[in-house]
Amino acid sequence: MSRYPLRKIFFFVFSFISFLLCTRGQTNTAPSPDIQKYLIEAASALRANRPADAEQAYQSILKIDPANADARANLGIVAMVEQDWAKAAENLKNALKFKPTLWNAQALLAVCELHLEKVSEATDLLLHALPKLNEPKLRMEAGFPFVQVLEQKGELDRAASVLAAMQELDPANPDLLYASYRVHTDLAMKAVESMALAAPNSVQLHRALAEHAINEARTDDAIAEYRKALEVSPNSAAVHYEYGQVLVLQSHMEPNLSLAQKEFGTALALSPGDAKPECELAKIARWRSDSKTAAEHYEKAATVNPDLACAQLGIAESLIENGKSTEALAHLESAARASPFDPEVHHRLGLLYLKLGRQEDANREKAKFKELQQIRDQMQKTMVESHN
Repeated sequence: MSRYPLRKIFFFVFSFISFLLCTRGQTNTAPSPDIQKYLIEAASALRANRPADAEQAYQSILKIDPANADARANLGIVAMVEQDWAKAAENLKNALKFKPTLWNAQALLAVCELHLEKVSEATDLLLHALPKLNEPKLRMEAGFPFVQVLEQKGELDRAASVLAAMQELDPANPDLLYASYRVHTDLAMKAVESMALAAPNSVQLHRALAEHAINEARTDDAIAEYRKALEVSPNSAAVHYEYGQVLVLQSHMEPNLSLAQKEFGTALALSPGDAKPECELAKIARWRSDSKTAAEHYEKAATVNPDLACAQLGIAESLIENGKSTEALAHLESAARASPFDPEVHHRLGLLYLKLGRQEDANREKAKFKELQQIRDQMQKTMVESHN
């Protein structure tokens, strides 16, 4: 998200929106020559960063046509450029009295209300207006400054709500995804801080701190936090499972594998309906070159949860090793449906398609594998560099 000064952001946004309001009014009546002349003068003044001249032009329009909603809305925009939020809100409200369907003006009024500390009213206004804004660029330009101010005010929950509404309109927008990542990261840290104050020795806090340490590649610290969590809650299947995962993440060598095997076994005993520990036990068996035991664990995992990608992938591997490639295909395709962003699944599926003579399908899976692997490698590289 942009971190420019608010005045610079708003001037760019409002000059653009002013043009839209002036040229795309919702009336079928063409403006009079005099009004048209003042509209052109106002738009030119805003583009030249002369808000006082723009205001004068809009006031001239209102002398001719006091009910001109577009002129009143643009007066609100001029006031916003000057950061006179009360005056801007008054003008925008007056515009909406004459033309309630000026959704651009409603979105801008939301920004004004936010600056006037009316957070609830502002959020309601913007969430209502966003889906009605026709221009995708306008949706973004109206929403991003709003989210930025909400962040600055510490209203992270409301910022997340606005971003969610924006993502419904443009789910693949990278700026939106990054903004959402930032806000939800801040929310996560805020939640951890609240847990630390409310329950400083809770299992939830130790798990959260462990997960944070893992994200920063600090496995030793994560292990320490999971051990503290188990002291508080020794019968938590989830903690035993997560502790086993971080042990394996730290090293695939003994004694980590033995310790992890014990943790996964405990997790399974405490929660027999959870198939994930079976998959982890299968992986440990494979690392020990025990294919028979691995296959047994994968079969058990699939029995408990047939849609679990790791179980289907593991069964497919066992079938391929035993020369049953055709039977393995259905399991690999099931794994790909369950875990579409796992590069390993696409790699193995591509190899199997190639083995079965399905060249076009093999090429597609190979391309998908390369794409996903490049993304994963870049993310891992960036994380390592950021913590060095």
